[in-house]
Amino acid sequence: MMKVSYLILLSFAIFLIISPISVPLFQSTAEFSIFNQNWNGCSKFIEEALESSSVHPILSPLDSFGIGSRRGTLLIIGPDLGYSSEEIEEIKLFLQKGGTLVLMDDFGTGNQILEGLNLSARFSRRDFTEIFYEGNGSLPEIIRITDPELSRGVDRITLNVPSFITGAEGEIYSSRISISSGSFGERIIMAELRYGEGRIILFSDPSVFINEMFPLNEKFIENFIERNFEGDVYVDEAHHSNFNLYQTGTVVLKREVDRNLLFLAFFSVALLSIFIESRTHDRVLNFILRRFRKEEESDLKTLIESFVERGFEREKLMRIIEGIERGRKLGDWNERR
Repeated sequence: MMKVSYLILLSFAIFLIISPISVPLFQSTAEFSIFNQNWNGCSKFIEEALESSSVHPILSPLDSFGIGSRRGTLLIIGPDLGYSSEEIEEIKLFLQKGGTLVLMDDFGTGNQILEGLNLSARFSRRDFTEIFYEGNGSLPEIIRITDPELSRGVDRITLNVPSFITGAEGEIYSSRISISSGSFGERIIMAELRYGEGRIILFSDPSVFINEMFPLNEKFIENFIERNFEGDVYVDEAHHSNFNLYQTGTVVLKREVDRNLLFLAFFSVALLSIFIESRTHDRVLNFILRRFRKEEESDLKTLIESFVERGFEREKLMRIIEGIERGRKLGDWNERR
């Protein structure tokens, strides 16, 4: 009978190790959301990031989440809701401790963060026209990438109605004949700033990273993630005004058999069977009970001595204790009857 019990226990342990897990699947229709699998979402971008990093969406204000106490990378892409002073203080603390802020914006609220951090860099909130473009003028192509980590295997980046950055040194530029507000000149698309122990990556066209643009920019996105994402990645979803997370079903994940866990299951059941069959548990239990009895006797002797020191007679105290013991034994006998 005991052998059957051990087999059942072992089977249950193996079942827990190899059984698949059902995980709820959530989506959103918010633009730039990592939960959005439509053309204007960033689900493919974050799938690429998951190849090398742990990703944690933030669904509450940054100060409530406590981003200042975290380590890693804070990704803010296409924000269109304002940031409170408390949230900006949390971002400042995050950067001062060595975190990386990746801020992608064109016509949204990213400048509130830059102003709150007392930086001169800004998103211009103006678009530009480029002589080189894909399909039509709203998809300009950028070929001037000064950072070799970003340009590896990349001959161009296709933008989508971009803005540009002012007040900073750039890593990626438009051509020198780009036109904005009637003036010619190169425009900064990406810039990097130091802040405390951390750094800030600015990118002036979040649409580069949406699902529709992903096939055109896949290699660049891969390089961008490798260069700029450090540690855990925290994604700000709380500052998308139309964020609407909803469950669409579940995904069943099949587990690969971990040999170490399987060995641990066999070893644990074997150890348990040896412990029970050898009657070791009886000896352990008796040892514990003896220790309690010794401590109880020691405490009783100490109590008697303390009363004797106060003037009580030892013989009378012993008779009282003997009477209590007889009464307790009689009560136990009646209960057994």
